[in-house]
Amino acid sequence: MSHDDAHSQITIMALSTQKATALSGNHTEQPYISQVVIIMTMRDNIADDGFAPWLLQGATLDHGYPCITPLPETVPMPKDLVPFDKRNSVKNKHAFIHFYENDRRFRSLAANPDRYIPKLKEFDGVISPDFSLYWDAPLPVLQANTYRNRLLGHYMQRQGLPVTPNIRWGDERTFEFCFLGIAKCSMVAISTVGCLSSRKGMSYLSAGLEAMMDILEPSRVIVNGPMPAIIFGKYWNLAEFRTYASWTHRMKGRSYGNR
Repeated sequence: MSHDDAHSQITIMALSTQKATALSGNHTEQPYISQVVIIMTMRDNIADDGFAPWLLQGATLDHGYPCITPLPETVPMPKDLVPFDKRNSVKNKHAFIHFYENDRRFRSLAANPDRYIPKLKEFDGVISPDFSLYWDAPLPVLQANTYRNRLLGHYMQRQGLPVTPNIRWGDERTFEFCFLGIAKCSMVAISTVGCLSSRKGMSYLSAGLEAMMDILEPSRVIVNGPMPAIIFGKYWNLAEFRTYASWTHRMKGRSYGNR
């Protein structure tokens, strides 16, 4: 039986000319991709959007989403956060690499993660890739990007990298799947960059944070970007929060406090 006979393929086409906004620091508001093509290979519990199935090897699945094993509580929170595209320019390796930047800047890693594993191992750890979840995007696109977050996080972990899961949500539709594959009472990472510039963004940030705290009950939360008390204050006694200035603000000499 051929590969195509054994695994039927579905191509999803999403067309849009309207503007879409992502709950991501990488994309505040820009023209939405005019054509999104996702190829899904149907397997027992795999939604493969182009990744080789070997990336899933050894994974435990949570409703089809690969699980990222939590780091032990003895592992300290990062001393610093460095964007993936700055990995070659920083001298201090006592930091976690993050992907809170435009998706195209880590597209090459998504296509060939093995190429970057040795370099990533020079750092203290990694936050799983932050594929954008556009508010106006079709649901299958949002699900696929969450899946890719977990898949690459799992694979990098299997290659020996300390991985902290990135939690990214969009609108309320994503709350049904954006927390899957993440252990309760563990350390997680989020980014607020780009989420505080509008009432809508703040509303989605607040709603998603409430859902995350209720569902995952994290013990520690890494926050890339500002952490306003009006949104975060009521959770400060429930978990350890640590905020890190975004790379852009850091270059401007700004900083934020910790709680």
